[in-house]
Amino acid sequence: MSRRLLPLFITAAMFVVITIPSWAKSSSNGSISVTITLTEKATVNNTTLAPGDYKVVAEGNKATIEKGGKVVAEVPCTLKTLSNKAPQTAATVDHGNLTEILASGKTEAIEFSSDQNSGN
Repeated sequence: MSRRLLPLFITAAMFVVITIPSWAKSSSNGSISVTITLTEKATVNNTTLAPGDYKVVAEGNKATIEKGGKVVAEVPCTLKTLSNKAPQTAATVDHGNLTEILASGKTEAIEFSSDQNSGN
């Protein structure tokens, strides 16, 4: 009986191995998920973020910012193509406004418009 199941198992395993690259490509194309640490208070789209660790997930033109598993902000964003992979994860805060997030090893960055940040 185990000899009859072996070809089925091999076929299933080959299918999984062959399709893994397409899963990885589709999940990373057009979305970024990154954890950042803010060392100072920052504002994004009229929401003030206290210093601490945040998970940021950007898909298309919307970013969800979570702290402690709870969504603290959903804000518009742009995924900007970089010329090289980001060497490290970094959040850019300019005059108290969160303007950009680079994700280590990614060729896209999350960019927040200064117009969205000017309300505070």
